[in-house]
Amino acid sequence: MAKATITRALLRDLPPLQDGVTKTRIFDDRLTGFIAEQRASGITFYMRYSDARRRDREIKLGRLGDVTVDQARKRAEQLKASVSLGSDPLAELDRKRAVPIFADFVRERYLPHVQERLRSAGNIEAYLRKRIVPALGRKALDEIGQDDVATLRRNLIDEGLSPSSVNRHLATLRSMFNLALRWQLFEGRNPAASPGMLRERHRDAYLDAAQTQALVRALDADRCQDSAAALALLAVTGARKNEVLHATWDLVDLGRGVLTVPRSKNGKPRYIPLSPYAAAILDRQLARRVAGNPFVFPSRIHPERGLEDVRRAWVRAKRLAGLPGELRIHDLRHSFASALANSGIPLNEIGTVLGHSQLSTTARYAHHAPQRLVETAATAQRAWNLPFANLRHGGAIPAEIT
Repeated sequence: MAKATITRALLRDLPPLQDGVTKTRIFDDRLTGFIAEQRASGITFYMRYSDARRRDREIKLGRLGDVTVDQARKRAEQLKASVSLGSDPLAELDRKRAVPIFADFVRERYLPHVQERLRSAGNIEAYLRKRIVPALGRKALDEIGQDDVATLRRNLIDEGLSPSSVNRHLATLRSMFNLALRWQLFEGRNPAASPGMLRERHRDAYLDAAQTQALVRALDADRCQDSAAALALLAVTGARKNEVLHATWDLVDLGRGVLTVPRSKNGKPRYIPLSPYAAAILDRQLARRVAGNPFVFPSRIHPERGLEDVRRAWVRAKRLAGLPGELRIHDLRHSFASALANSGIPLNEIGTVLGHSQLSTTARYAHHAPQRLVETAATAQRAWNLPFANLRHGGAIPAEIT
């Protein structure tokens, strides 16, 4: 170990390395910890210091030629001062290097996490693969800022996606960063914490009694009875499409009137109550069951699987029943909930039947039962026995209730 004042002149006049020697080091006698290391490939500067646990650490300052002697010395002085104030430059550098690249985080951590827990993992994977990763994938998590999120949001809108689709992409991004912060993969704030969600306008498409009856007649006459029966069951249970199409006979209990969904949208089991009409649909399917086939609604093309799509039967039934062309299969679920609300069923019970985890999700159906709400409001008037008959003829409000 040689000690000397590291200068440009000193380094310029260094003799070549002796045979068999791979490196020599010069320790500066003016600035403790400042080192110049000579190898056959050139000279590199380092700064040695002790961390909070009194371990010797070295941080590379740069190669001579990329930096000058004076620049290396100045940087060493800055690092020495920061160490004196409690900093650990190498630990900070290690932390920064450990922050994963966005695309790697998606592949190695986030997608496996959601695939274990969420039924919507397929949709999330599509959001990431098609749009989010191409936009942000090359950056480290701590390099992505609010400007990047705002740019992604603008691109989604410019692409013509619906407000709900834009919001699903942004919600996915927000969830990702929340998890990365919880897992301590980087330090800072969630750049997608307030991504600028768009206002969504829920489509109010609901079938009335006459339309529902017309739909059921059209389905009963359809040439593909498996698809038609699946759609009829959706209409009279309010179930989600995949809950019906993926149903197997071991999940059906006609005695108790229950169809079990082992893993619902929120990841938990749920139990769909079967009305007598729904049970009759399943009874008819049971009579048509091919021995050994586990699916309630088997695919004709791939008998070993359940139905994958019922759109063709849906289009035929809508046309025959005279229903609006823009009506979606999912609107059957809304229609079922609306019918329950109009019949005075409490929202918490409707939410239980539909498998909602939050009452706020069910509350949207309350405004589809105006007459029921008027009757509910009138309950107070009847309880108070208010003499309002004279108001209809222009009479004054009784003084005792003004």
